Amino acid sequence: MKDNTMDNQQRKVLDEIIKQTAYSIGAFMGDGYSQFYVDKRGYSCWYTELACMDIEIVNRFAMEINSTFGTKYKIMNRILNSSTVLYTIRASRKTIFDFFNSITGNKHSLPIEIIRGELQTKLDFLAGIFDTDGTVKVTESWNGNKTAKNPRWQIGFSSNIPELVEDIAALLNSIGVSVGRISSYKKASYKTMYSIHPNIRSFIEAGCYFEASRKQNRLRDYLSHVLSSETMYTASVTTEDDIVRA
Repeated sequence: MKDNTMDNQQRKVLDEIIKQTAYSIGAFMGDGYSQFYVDKRGYSCWYTELACMDIEIVNRFAMEINSTFGTKYKIMNRILNSSTVLYTIRASRKTIFDFFNSITGNKHSLPIEIIRGELQTKLDFLAGIFDTDGTVKVTESWNGNKTAKNPRWQIGFSSNIPELVEDIAALLNSIGVSVGRISSYKKASYKTMYSIHPNIRSFIEAGCYFEASRKQNRLRDYLSHVLSSETMYTASVTTEDDIVRA
């Protein structure tokens, strides 16, 4: 009985940590990187890193791990050859390395604590993984009279791990997001990628969001066009996305 009580206490502590770091867990599964090695002096080194061009993503990751683990890691930046600024945070504690790798199965599996977590925990995790490995595309095409352009928004998520895509689809379905079927395609002629394209309207209505402002702004643009349009046609979530006709 004592052991069961301890297990329950440990589970509550872990669930609270998951709640505090749900966004960071999702971001780590997307653009995170970890490495263990022994340096020339024989010291063991554990690195957990997140690098993105969106400062908002790295800011939140830094805030969550510093708050949760009592650290003071700072954000670094460098300019790439493409003139893009890359923001990076690197943690060097073994506890942080162990936490992110164990909870995500080395970035291969959705944490059970996220699946059974509160709605906000799920939303925060999804924001992290969609901010990094997800997309929000906006394309335009002329209407039938060629007098105006019809914008089309598409949300997507892809991975070369089919089980992960299946788990993300199931998590989205569990909070009311229409996902449709999982499709596959070849990347660089040798790697098979698996993808989903959630219905954008149900994505927003479920409370899903992006921390990255450039992606969140596209959701706001979608809502603005929907509210200002006279008619809206919602196509099949497996073939097209919500199309707003002006």
